[in-house]
Amino acid sequence: MNLRGIANSVTQAVNPNIPAQIKPSSGGWVTNPDGTREPQFGDPVDVAVQRQALTQKDLMHIDGMNLSGVVALFYINGNWYSVNRPDGKGGDIILIPSKSEEWLVVAVTELWPDWTRVLACLQLST
Repeated sequence: MNLRGIANSVTQAVNPNIPAQIKPSSGGWVTNPDGTREPQFGDPVDVAVQRQALTQKDLMHIDGMNLSGVVALFYINGNWYSVNRPDGKGGDIILIPSKSEEWLVVAVTELWPDWTRVLACLQLST
């Protein structure tokens, strides 16, 4: 049973899903000529995300993470990750083309077989 799918069918009336793409981290890096390193990502995957504000408990959690900037929660079908050291992967990137936004997944707050709740930090907005 996809519990998120059931809940999402109700919450969309108040907070509609947003068409997005996720660039999954491949775990690889490329070293540029100037010595800086860039993470590598797999092909973008089309998804629908539901962005929500942080709860008081989430705010307490990120207080110890030393994050600054704009952060939000995203509910997404499938499994997506922040830093995953055992698999050697960095954070996945959520792209929201309609708003020209790029969000870095910095924490996975819930991971279920068919959906994920992630905390993401805004990286780019034009």
